Amino acid sequence: MTSSDTLELLIRGAAVGAYLGVALIVGLGGRSPARVAGVLFSLAAAAHTLTQAPQIDAGFVWAWAPVWAFSAMGSGLFWAFATELFEDRPRLEPLRFLPAAALLAVAISGNLAQPSVGRGLWLTHNLVGASLMVHVLVVIAVGWRGDLVEPRRRLRGPILGAGALYVLSVTFVQSGELFLGSAEALSPIAAVVLVLLGLLSLVVFTKADPALFGPTTLARVEAGGTGGSPTLEPEEAAMAAKLDRLMREERLYRLETLSIAALALRLGLPEYRLRRLINQRLGHRNFAAFLNQWRIGEARAALLDVSQREVPISTIALDAGFQSLGPFNRAFRAETGLTPTAFRARAAGETLASTA
Repeated sequence: MTSSDTLELLIRGAAVGAYLGVALIVGLGGRSPARVAGVLFSLAAAAHTLTQAPQIDAGFVWAWAPVWAFSAMGSGLFWAFATELFEDRPRLEPLRFLPAAALLAVAISGNLAQPSVGRGLWLTHNLVGASLMVHVLVVIAVGWRGDLVEPRRRLRGPILGAGALYVLSVTFVQSGELFLGSAEALSPIAAVVLVLLGLLSLVVFTKADPALFGPTTLARVEAGGTGGSPTLEPEEAAMAAKLDRLMREERLYRLETLSIAALALRLGLPEYRLRRLINQRLGHRNFAAFLNQWRIGEARAALLDVSQREVPISTIALDAGFQSLGPFNRAFRAETGLTPTAFRARAAGETLASTA
């Protein structure tokens, strides 16, 4: 082993230590869906760091199988972590890890198949991983403006964005290796990038606000989530009351194009103050969720209204501000535990029972 090989191993060892440190920090904070996915991804990042090092597998013997498996699932676990972190789901859904499991199955098949077939399977593995990373980049970019959790907004670019770009680059190189031969000369560069990402992640997650992984503060009001709270300061209470009036009386939430910047302008507030009010005082983690609380509140009232029993559910959804029926159904079920159709049917049954 040359001195350059030894140096690379030391760099990769530091990266592995950083990723394991991130897993420990994230895991000790609780068991929210984002934390569970974050721990698994951190382990996958450590495993990837090891599997990309030339001739390192000989020292692991039996322990190499789980290391290799975590590495093979890396893109899928990164995707699971990013989507859990930004979508604020209340429960961890096993289906979130389906892409990771699929990547592992393809990788195992690629290793067991004949070389000609295996090459195609590994190319498929790389393309699926690249597609997941493109989706992560889209999620990072599209949701940035509406994200009300400041630590999470700051995390989007420097950590997750850079990580997704790294995975895309590795996928491109590995795909090239299937047809052009080894790219081992790039291994030291990859090691340096991995240790920088690992150390940066360690610093960021060590200082991360607990709000990054879960709800921040107050319970929301049933109707729409801006009814105020005993903990509001007088100035904040006045802002919350004005916001409530705009939502309740003018129904601004019905506007499909309503942005947090436009709403801040209507309120005469700096955007950062409106973000802080909705997040830290009213308990919403993104602007879409804040609007959906109001929209679903209106939809629920319409579905309970006997005089609107014949109004199509799609009409109710569009009138409330949803752009299509699919997002409405998902948001309604997440909020109530029922589909709109089942909610209306149950309400009709209760009305008949009370009448009888």
